[in-house]
Amino acid sequence: MVHMTLQRKFLLHNLLLVLGLVAAGAISVARLMGVRKQVDVSHSVYAEMRTIGSVAVDAGMVKGLLSDPAANQKQILTHLDYAIGGLDQFVLVSKGYGDGTDNSMKAAYAPINSSALSARAHLQGVADRMRTGGALSEADAAGQRAAVETAMTEIDQAATSCIRFISGRQEHASGELATNLILIAALSIAAVLAAIWLSVIHHRLVMRPLLRLRQGVRRVADAQFAQTLDPAAMGSSPEFSELALEFNNMAGELDQFYRRLEEQVRAKSQQLLRSERLASVGFLAAGVAHEINNPLNIISGYAELTTRRLECDQSPLEEESRAQAIGNLKIIREEAFRCKDITEKLLSLSRNGSENREDLDLASVVRDVATMTQGLRPYRDRRLTLKLDASERLGVRANLTEMKQVLLNLTINALESVQPVGGEVRIEGRRKNGWVELCVEDNGRGMGADILPHVFEPFFSARRPNAERGTGLGLSITHAIVESHQGRIEAESEGPGRGARFTVRLPACAGV
Repeated sequence: MVHMTLQRKFLLHNLLLVLGLVAAGAISVARLMGVRKQVDVSHSVYAEMRTIGSVAVDAGMVKGLLSDPAANQKQILTHLDYAIGGLDQFVLVSKGYGDGTDNSMKAAYAPINSSALSARAHLQGVADRMRTGGALSEADAAGQRAAVETAMTEIDQAATSCIRFISGRQEHASGELATNLILIAALSIAAVLAAIWLSVIHHRLVMRPLLRLRQGVRRVADAQFAQTLDPAAMGSSPEFSELALEFNNMAGELDQFYRRLEEQVRAKSQQLLRSERLASVGFLAAGVAHEINNPLNIISGYAELTTRRLECDQSPLEEESRAQAIGNLKIIREEAFRCKDITEKLLSLSRNGSENREDLDLASVVRDVATMTQGLRPYRDRRLTLKLDASERLGVRANLTEMKQVLLNLTINALESVQPVGGEVRIEGRRKNGWVELCVEDNGRGMGADILPHVFEPFFSARRPNAERGTGLGLSITHAIVESHQGRIEAESEGPGRGARFTVRLPACAGV
């Protein structure tokens, strides 16, 4: 089924509305023109009544002058001519009303014409008799007066008929006007209803699909690419159906692009984590090298001493010498294991952490990190204190390597922030309301209100000028790791020179 396009629907609706308004206007104008015609006719008839009035005056003058016809013959003829001329004019004009196409008007005006013509005939008879020039007898004069009186009666009837005609036309015009007002009001209401109906139709054709399209755009903005638009639900307009299909295609392409971008971000994030981890390992390696040097000196010294004794003493080992050699070997073994433990902790940080998470006790992780950092030469003159809740284990489900990196970053930052003499860093751990909290607090240089909102931003660094290490990524990576474990990290400081406090909260795990 081929649907009409939205443009054609709008054009058709608007054309129908315009045609309806034009038709309503034409009907109203035609009806009002008919009323105006009735009013114009009444106005013209009212003007003709003045002619009838003049004729009646002339007829009355003739009647009075007929009391002495011989003396007043000239005046009588003059007034008769005026009266007859007025009647001729009246009849001539009235024929235009009586000969119209309106049958009701023709019927109403017929008695008026008849009375006027009859009065004219009587007056014309009197005029003809007066023009004969003969003297009128008394009986003849009385007959002429009677004819004039009859004419006057007929003129009065014509005037009365005109008044009735005007009244009838006025009543008819008033009725037509009321009818026209009702018709115009009905047409206006119909036009308003038609406009409302078209508005409803246009709302269904345009606004509903646009609202669905807006919902789809909001879902795409929220990265919900799987929920597509149904072209069948977009209405009968092919434009919106095509737009829905194009939108679905765009959403599909965005979904693929978003997935590829997530993969790239995940890969780059892993690379960044590894780079930061290796940087931390390199930083620790300088201090660990000195830490390993002491047990290695002990190992080499005791090994050389034992070797010399074994080489110089040719006799079988005495019990005392044997015990001393065994003691030396134990010392060598312990120091070797000590070196191995230090290197294992360092290597555990350098390994790529898998994405698998396990149940961990953060207390042991804190102790391992503290062991790695306490022996570092730059921080030997700073005090590191652990305060861990011994009543309950700090169990979480997390990635071991990533947790070590989080604690190492926070601990190194705190150690770098305190003074060489009198500087102190405290690491506290406890359970609280279903969370495991780790707080790394120092009494160092602190942070101002302008720095706190930016501490977790990438490449933001507010370290001391003499600090050798600092990429501005440590805290941002720490924040990302904690967030990926459904945890939270907060930074607090009462101001410059008043220390800082970083609090990590992770969901507690009862299985550890």
